[in-house]
Amino acid sequence: MSRLTVLLLVLLPGCAFTVSDVFNGGVMSKTSEWLETGEVRKSHEDVARTVREQLVRLGYPPTEFVDERLETPWDVHLSPRYREGYRTKVEAEILTLGPGAFNVRVRSTMEINNAQSEGTSERPDWIGAGASEKHKAHIADEAVKLNSTLKLRFFGLNP
Repeated sequence: MSRLTVLLLVLLPGCAFTVSDVFNGGVMSKTSEWLETGEVRKSHEDVARTVREQLVRLGYPPTEFVDERLETPWDVHLSPRYREGYRTKVEAEILTLGPGAFNVRVRSTMEINNAQSEGTSERPDWIGAGASEKHKAHIADEAVKLNSTLKLRFFGLNP
């Protein structure tokens, strides 16, 4: 019995799935946690316009809110190297806190190309970026950039 335990402990780090992935249903993480700006005292139109403008500055095409929620199309970066190609998208929500008070929360999703071909002619096989140690730490990058610029726009340098 102890040999089996030792064998599992030795082999487990090299497996594609980690213990946390097994507890999360075997799905590799690909979406960041929600990041919030805090209470914003501006009109709803100003808040929505500012979010859209900042997304365009980050390189995403202009997108409209639907039911207080916005989701950008995928921003795709292909590579001929295994697991180097990736795609990202950003989600934003405007939450009403009271009359004239809103909270904007954002999160990002990142997937990597798991296709094993040398060229980019093969159809991409997208999996959660959590499968790659190199990309796992960058899942929230787009959300952090957007959240930081929104806070600067809403509150200035000295909130």
